[in-house]
Amino acid sequence: MTSTEQDGAVGGPDRRTALQLAATAAVSGVLATGAGVPSAASAVAEPAAPEGPPPAVQAEARADELAHYYRFWEIVQGRRLVKTHGYWSFDGPVIPFDQREVYRLVQNPDTQQLEEGSAAREASERCDRAYTEMLRTLNRVFDGHPQELRRAERQMEVLGKQARALMRMPSAPGAKTVLAPAFQLAEDD
Repeated sequence: MTSTEQDGAVGGPDRRTALQLAATAAVSGVLATGAGVPSAASAVAEPAAPEGPPPAVQAEARADELAHYYRFWEIVQGRRLVKTHGYWSFDGPVIPFDQREVYRLVQNPDTQQLEEGSAAREASERCDRAYTEMLRTLNRVFDGHPQELRRAERQMEVLGKQARALMRMPSAPGAKTVLAPAFQLAEDD
C-alpha cells in the first residue's frame, strides 16, 4: 500500500478500511471451513457418523474434499486423513515428500522493487491485481451480496494460476530462489 493510499487519497478514506474488512472476511471464511482453527484439530479424534462428511468440509465441496487446515495437516503428518470405524485418523496412504519439489521463494517479495517493465514486474503486478480483485469481491460477498461467492472462488483460481506462473520465474539471473506473490493491493488504473 502506498503512502497516498494510507492517507486515504486514492479511492477515498474508506478504501483502506473496506479492503482491510475484506481481508478479515477472507480469513473468517477460511476459519469457517475449519482451516487453522485449533479446536478443529480435536474434531479428528472424536467419533463421526459413518455416513458423515470429512471434518470441516468446505461448503458445497466434494464429499471427499477436506478444508485447507486438514490438507496441510496431512502434509505434516505424512499420511492421508481417512475414516475408519467412524473415526478420522491419519492412517491413510503415505504422502510422499520430495524436498526438490519445494519452491525456494524469495524472502519478502515486493512488486515495487522489481524492475519496471520487466517480465517479473508484469507477472507480479498481474498477481497483485488478481489478489485485489478477489478481496474486493469477497468484500461484496460479506457486505450483503452472497451470490458473488462463486465469482470470488473463480478469482481465487485465477490468483492461484498467477501465483504459480510467478513462482516459475527466477528471482534474479542465476538465483536459486524464485519470485513469490507480494499480495500487495493493486492501485486502480
